[in-house]
Amino acid sequence: MSILYVCHGHPRYAKGGGELAAWRLFQAFEAEGAAFLAAAPSLAVMPPGCEVMSAGPRQWLIKPSLSPLQHGTEVSLQDGGALHQALADLRPELVHLHHYVHVGIDLVHALRRWFPQAGFLFTLHEYWGPCAYEGRLLRRSGELCAGPEPEVCVECVGPEQRVDLAIRQLRLQRMFAAIDHLLSPSLFLKQRYEEWGLDPHRISVVENLPAPAPASVESGANAGSDALVLGYFGQVNPWKGLELILQAVQRARRRCGQLSVQLHGCGPADLDPSTSPYPELAGRLAALVEQLGPEAVQLCGRYDSDQLADRMAGVDAVLMASTWFENAPMVIQEAFQHGRPVLAPRLGGMAEKVQHELSGLLFAPGDPADLARTIERCIDEVDLLPGLQAQVLRMPLKGARSLEQHRRLYARFRGSSAAAEPSLAEWEPALLEDLRQNFEPLGANCELGFLMGRLGIQRSSLFRWLFTPLASLEKVLAEGLERFFSEPVAVTDPVMAADMVVDQRTGIFFHAGELRQQLEQAGNNSAALVQVRAGEACRDQRGKYRYLVEKFLASVPVASTLHVFSDFHRELNEAAMLRIHSRLRDLGKPLGSTLLFVQPADGSTEVNSVRCLGDGLQLAAIRRFAPGEHADQIDLEAWISLLSLSRQLSS
Repeated sequence: MSILYVCHGHPRYAKGGGELAAWRLFQAFEAEGAAFLAAAPSLAVMPPGCEVMSAGPRQWLIKPSLSPLQHGTEVSLQDGGALHQALADLRPELVHLHHYVHVGIDLVHALRRWFPQAGFLFTLHEYWGPCAYEGRLLRRSGELCAGPEPEVCVECVGPEQRVDLAIRQLRLQRMFAAIDHLLSPSLFLKQRYEEWGLDPHRISVVENLPAPAPASVESGANAGSDALVLGYFGQVNPWKGLELILQAVQRARRRCGQLSVQLHGCGPADLDPSTSPYPELAGRLAALVEQLGPEAVQLCGRYDSDQLADRMAGVDAVLMASTWFENAPMVIQEAFQHGRPVLAPRLGGMAEKVQHELSGLLFAPGDPADLARTIERCIDEVDLLPGLQAQVLRMPLKGARSLEQHRRLYARFRGSSAAAEPSLAEWEPALLEDLRQNFEPLGANCELGFLMGRLGIQRSSLFRWLFTPLASLEKVLAEGLERFFSEPVAVTDPVMAADMVVDQRTGIFFHAGELRQQLEQAGNNSAALVQVRAGEACRDQRGKYRYLVEKFLASVPVASTLHVFSDFHRELNEAAMLRIHSRLRDLGKPLGSTLLFVQPADGSTEVNSVRCLGDGLQLAAIRRFAPGEHADQIDLEAWISLLSLSRQLSS
């Protein structure tokens, strides 16, 4: 199965959980033609002037993104550019993304353009969607964050970033709309993205693929003795809780002098304020280590994956104290693989992965006193730690299951954008002719524009807009479509289509390429803007839309007109449907004529079904909408089926 993996870093340079998760999948499918694309750790790694470089067979590094809020891509994404040429020989059935941080959001859309036949999957890591500040749901103050709130986010990223935050939200929404399915390594992480607004039915909880299991697992390092050796495995940074661990060990040693802790991933340089990226933290940690002494704390330094088994063999249990909502820490997987229980805070995915008193012990987050009490239990309760170790050894390893879950999702979504479309000749000619004469879409429906094209309908119909907020649709209907296109400004967001303008008064986006260029050139120059809006390009657009307004208004009183609203942006509720229905009635829509609302199936309704709500109102559930800017990849069979059912119910 040919798969292109895209990751925010290459494990040659960065060994975080996300990088390792992507790399292990690449290794599992490398023999089947997998490829790996990652951001370089810094510009210094790239040759001068180079945007793309080889990192191995079917592996590439690209210049890293330099925009932490907008997540722009630093590589040229033009057809024929260096990256396009590097990937030209690939024919992936799937593109599996593991981040947009460092590689950039724009890259996702370019890959969609270059590989239109591929299915797109995305594994969520951390909380970069809802959290613009370092992606941890951890505020600048160090407090845990319940989720994005505009004022709170501004406190973290700075008041000068208000506009960037709003644009970032739009960019992320469009990017996630372009993904066929998402994977989350923990239920906790999935729930946070669900609260943020993603459809839970589009997210599957799938464990990250662990490293291969060790050939054998040694028993506890100090079985049968009174000594207790705990192991910390991880980086040295402010949110890993290493300071809390040392404080807890210091407390516990007042009663348990036989206790010691090994710090794997931490060496003398990490505790030197002159070399550490966190000098204040390094100074505090160095002071604690000195107070505890070498009998209590051993600095074991950095390690590679092939050294892990030997290092795990030297500890009785693994200790972590992260102060943020870690979602699926790789160290928990690794500890279980080596038969070691885990002591972890009752927080985020850590509390999900560690079962209290079965595979480890949980303690109160951020509380060194409670962690000290938990450590003391491991010494005072003689059977506790051996029992936990025995239970962990009996646990089934999740590696094979994770790989199988990935394979099933790959089989489900491989080439999902290339599903064979039925011939229109298979459908009843009378239905197709009816639709050609009487079909009229409403609202956010580029997808419906492509459907009209497939039906042989002129696609310059009035409501063929890229994005129409529901409130804007209600507004223009209430006004009888007066001043429909009155205050256009250029849309400069690079994720939006290059020919877009937005009407400031209504908030509706339109396709108007020549006018958009002129408005962008005018910028904030008031005199130039007045001149553009009085110019020929703007007059032409207004004339076009005036014609389309008249065309639409003429269609409303015709009883056979089938008005269709596609709820691509999931804004609809019963009250909104009734308001739109009432507005069309005010414009002359006859009693009994059909207004069809189409929503994505959510699991509670039958897929590709239509039901009557009375008085010509119908509600449909479709299998899927086309992803984002790829509205040409509509589910034609599902749409024709829905429209056929609608007509049957209307007759």
